[in-house]
Amino acid sequence: MVIDHAVGIIQARLSSTRLPGKILAPVAGRTALLDVLVRRVRSSGIPWWLATTDLPSDDVTAAWGDALGLEVFRGSERDVLSRFTGVIERTGADVVVRVTADNPFTDGATVRRLLDILRGADDATLGIRGGGEPRQFPLGFVPEVVRAAALLELDTSIVDVASAHRTHVTSAVDKDALLTYSDASLPSRARWRWTIDTATDLAMARRAFDVAGDGWPDLSYVGFVAALDARPDITSMNEQVPQKAVEDG
Repeated sequence: MVIDHAVGIIQARLSSTRLPGKILAPVAGRTALLDVLVRRVRSSGIPWWLATTDLPSDDVTAAWGDALGLEVFRGSERDVLSRFTGVIERTGADVVVRVTADNPFTDGATVRRLLDILRGADDATLGIRGGGEPRQFPLGFVPEVVRAAALLELDTSIVDVASAHRTHVTSAVDKDALLTYSDASLPSRARWRWTIDTATDLAMARRAFDVAGDGWPDLSYVGFVAALDARPDITSMNEQVPQKAVEDG
């Protein structure tokens, strides 16, 4: 498929059910979680937006995004889908790369690879996901890439603003029309958890980035795997943390 304008959207808010304020928590030395993610995805070569809420508590989130050089869109607290379609309408993007701010291991090279795969896909393909089964990569590493038209269609068809599908943005996209990202040349570490939902996840990420050293902004997936394979004490820290179900919001 032809991609005329891809845009990256980082979904973030200051409040969190399990770990409030985590996006400003230091992860790599004194570098905050949101800053870590932004520095790692910049090499993707696409423009990046921060989609946050219009709550007063996210004034600081918006200010932080602006300070990091992101375009900022503010909207509904629960209706996250409307924030994404708002960015689509402002930018005219035909493809969206969705990254949540609690996934600091995501990197620009992977974003570029996913966009290249989508360019080579047929017109019936709506996007690419990393969390399908069987999953190859750690939970939280692979961003979602989806056609903007698919999100605009969901915005029209899901009329219940309290729907969990509007909270999770892409959960109602036809799974049969999504490719599951895999690459036989890359190591499989499906049991690892690279997302930050809890204090235990945060502690793991801090130790992982400490092991990565000063080169963490550009460290590849293979580089992180090589560093952490020697440290099972780190990768096992949060393997028992349960992942929230879609219906839990």
